[in-house]
Amino acid sequence: MQQTAAGIPATNAEQFAATREVIAGGVSSSMRAQAIPEPLVVQLAKGDRIWDVEGRELIDLNMGYGPHLFGYADPELAAALAQQLTEGAMTGLPHRLDRQAGELVARLVPSVEQVRFANSGTEAVASALRLARAATGRTEVLTFEGHYHGWSETVLRAGKATFHESAPGSGALGSTAPGPGAAGMIPEALAHTLEVPWNNLSALRTVFEVRGARLAAVICEPVMANACVVPPAPGQLEELRALCDRWGAWLIFDEVITGFRLGQGGAQERYGVTPDLTVLSKVLGGGVPVAAFGGSRNTMAMLADHRAMHLGVYAGNHVSVRAVVTMLEKIERSPQIYEQLEKHGDYLEHQLRAMFAEMKRPALVTRIGSLLSVSLLRQPVDLRYGPRVAAQAMDFAAHRALQIRAQRRGVYFHPSPIEPWFLSTAHSLEDLDQVVATVRHALPDVPESR
Repeated sequence: MQQTAAGIPATNAEQFAATREVIAGGVSSSMRAQAIPEPLVVQLAKGDRIWDVEGRELIDLNMGYGPHLFGYADPELAAALAQQLTEGAMTGLPHRLDRQAGELVARLVPSVEQVRFANSGTEAVASALRLARAATGRTEVLTFEGHYHGWSETVLRAGKATFHESAPGSGALGSTAPGPGAAGMIPEALAHTLEVPWNNLSALRTVFEVRGARLAAVICEPVMANACVVPPAPGQLEELRALCDRWGAWLIFDEVITGFRLGQGGAQERYGVTPDLTVLSKVLGGGVPVAAFGGSRNTMAMLADHRAMHLGVYAGNHVSVRAVVTMLEKIERSPQIYEQLEKHGDYLEHQLRAMFAEMKRPALVTRIGSLLSVSLLRQPVDLRYGPRVAAQAMDFAAHRALQIRAQRRGVYFHPSPIEPWFLSTAHSLEDLDQVVATVRHALPDVPESR
């Protein structure tokens, strides 16, 4: 094994092999195992670039799965965190920052008057669902195929994490979810979780007619962004709001990805539909582990007077809340960034479409703001029929081969074709031109699957 003078493994493969000796599987999140068909071990991230342990510089389109709206190592955020560490990372008591952070969330997010901070999107979703069940006295929750709401017991089903070549078929319309999404889950935990296709108004109305009186909540990504990027069909969110109002169910928007990315007020501001509860994370902390869920004072009342419960020793710790204040203050005073991100996203989308068409390679390119789906296909596909149909049309082997070749040429994006690309304010038009040129040069070496 080649080593540096300090005895540290010198290549990505060697460093990853050494890491696997002490980190189970070499990763601390099972989702990351999909991201290493060719090992890549980071030693530095700044702006829209990462540098691996071999000193190679890569333009990154994964951006930590989306939180880095202003790029890696944003100087303003770094300075704020450094200052907070000198003032105490956590006391387990309220901090003066809490009010600032809560006011910023409430000012920017249309549905929120009060908020609770948490440590992750998974925790915030679980807490929001528990609150909805407590408030309504009901137990059933409606979800949508392909939408991901974390890995807790009642929502992780055989869905997004299993959209690959051998993915099982989905369950019947309005049935309980297809099955547990991970080994070791209690199958009965999903007995109160229903699932219907996204953007299928007929299926949505049917499940409400059959189960509406039992539904505590409906939870969705207002723009599906965890398994391809699929906007809501015209009328989808409005119908959701109307059905929840009619049947007394709570509407929960999982804006873990879309919050503060599609605009200051997220997808709910973009589409003009207000949920009962909103879940936030990713951009909220700029890469610092933090999440939040919130709604109106009436919606949050059971937490406010302690009739409902949300726990977590590290929830709302001072470093995380400092990150929220820093990120949201920067976002609030910089509304023009969303126009820039929209223009850059539009530019990259059209450049990629033109390049794939010119090279006669079937590809799916969809975009909402700074979120993109880019996937090589075996055959044309219409995302309106759902992510499972799209996954069946995707050329997973070719896409992974393209990703490896792009990575070797200095551009990183996720190896899975269902995972989105994320743009940041650090990505310049010159960077995007380099991305397109890199994909163009790599594509002829990628055979099409038959």
